[in-house]
Amino acid sequence: MQRRWILAVIVGSGLAAQTPLPPPAPEPVQAPEPVQATPQAEPPAPKVEEPSAPKSFDQLRPSQRKFAYSLHRTALAAHELGYYRSHPKAVEVRDALQALVDAQAGLPEKARGGVPAAEAYLARLRANHGLYGADGKKLLFDGNWKALQASARAAAKAGAPGLEGRLLKVKGLLTDPKVDAAAPSWAEPAPARKGRKTKPVRVPDGFGEQKAVLTLWVRRAQAWIGNVPQEADVNGERKSRRAADPAPAKVLGDLVAWLGKDDLDLLRDPGFAWFDLRYLGAEPGKEFLAHASDIVAGKAPEGAPGELILIPALDPVMGESRFGSGEEKRPVLAEVKQGAPASSVAAQMATFEKAGRSREIEVK
Repeated sequence: MQRRWILAVIVGSGLAAQTPLPPPAPEPVQAPEPVQATPQAEPPAPKVEEPSAPKSFDQLRPSQRKFAYSLHRTALAAHELGYYRSHPKAVEVRDALQALVDAQAGLPEKARGGVPAAEAYLARLRANHGLYGADGKKLLFDGNWKALQASARAAAKAGAPGLEGRLLKVKGLLTDPKVDAAAPSWAEPAPARKGRKTKPVRVPDGFGEQKAVLTLWVRRAQAWIGNVPQEADVNGERKSRRAADPAPAKVLGDLVAWLGKDDLDLLRDPGFAWFDLRYLGAEPGKEFLAHASDIVAGKAPEGAPGELILIPALDPVMGESRFGSGEEKRPVLAEVKQGAPASSVAAQMATFEKAGRSREIEVK
């Protein structure tokens, strides 16, 4: 047994001796050591400035707050002017119903039956910025007309005379679907057939007065444009000085010129559609300035308007001018503070409409 084991070892050794040896591994070639270059300082990466967070109203300079307030009043005046495009009597209808709502506190309980329907119609009128809905159909008063008339009659005794007559003048517009079923067109009328007369398009009563209010607030906003460094040629030398920011100065100047057009031309201009707070959102004055170029260029807003929302109030603070003659001091806008929004959209719009028609700076 031991011999067989020894034999197996011998045979295995012989076979291993017949197997050719593997070629020797080549010697590794050493690569020349890299020449180390002298390190050079890399150029500093360009500094990317992060966009600064928008400043809150309280962080603005006093002149910037006054500019914002003037633009805010400009937007309110524009919104008020925009009602006339819906219908010549849109403002008349709204004001009559608002007067009834304002008088309800002095009405006896049994005479308040028409007030809820008046409030509901007012909400729809304001939500659509006029007497017609998004589908073009007229907004009809769906309350009880006799109850509305009784409330208006009682309001005369409570210190609001003439309401019944004002409502009777627009009764057909409110209740009859056939009266002005479609919104009026401000386009040029087509030539009449032979033997017939073309009915001329009339500018709504009050349109010119409201346009003057809007123009006034645009001019007041121009007075508060901030100064920025600018290059100017002084006696052949380029010098830097501070002057009114040319960008807002140009668009507001263009807007004043645009408002100088004929009233019917304005009503027909597509840019007039921007005169609506639903398009101007939470910062109506700022958005109005941003789209002033579109207004002047006759570019209508795209898409459907949004909804009326609550907007923080801007409260002016009046002071006395340092420049005056004698003891009389001229009141001037000294400061503007941001306050809380109104309690409801209805209360807000009643306040905005009053301010939109006013040339005065109302102080609480």
